[in-house]
Amino acid sequence: MINDYLVVVAGVNAILSEYSDRVEVVEKNAVSKGATAVDVALYDTFAAPVGKHARLASLREDPSIGAVAVYSFASGRAAVDDSLALGANGFLSKALPAADLVRGIEEIAAGSVVTMVGPGHTATGANDWPAKDAGLSAREAEMVGLIVQGLSNREIGDRCYLSANTVKTYIRAAYRKMGVGTRAQAVAWGIDHGLQPDR
Repeated sequence: MINDYLVVVAGVNAILSEYSDRVEVVEKNAVSKGATAVDVALYDTFAAPVGKHARLASLREDPSIGAVAVYSFASGRAAVDDSLALGANGFLSKALPAADLVRGIEEIAAGSVVTMVGPGHTATGANDWPAKDAGLSAREAEMVGLIVQGLSNREIGDRCYLSANTVKTYIRAAYRKMGVGTRAQAVAWGIDHGLQPDR
């Protein structure tokens, strides 16, 4: 499980704990050569790059990782194609039920290239994310997390495979819930509410 937000890691662990007879979750903080080997690195893209980015490439180059599965809200054709082109062994949507997520991980571990982005019940219902308790949806929190990291709306859209209008919609909704009106206020609020990466 790879993500820079500890609460996101804990949430995915909670989802997968029900399937401990089928998958063993090991947190892998960062790419660390020579670390304990894992069959599949589940790269959760919450407030992180999707697709053609150096982080995914570095995961693929890590000899302690057998395969890489991208786990993302962004599940459009471009996000999937870009991730697979960079060497991901699979792309698993956060809209998958937990049982399908586990099945996808197992198939990737067995050597298949897997793309599972179909409709379904959310696996993130049992998940947790920064600022959830403050009323932000996972997507709104992700947008604010990227603002805290200093990204512009355009960079957020490019990173998350979202249109400029969709990014603005998420940000406006988040600002209303946060009670802020400026980007600087949003950054301060985000830092105070755990939206700065832990690593």
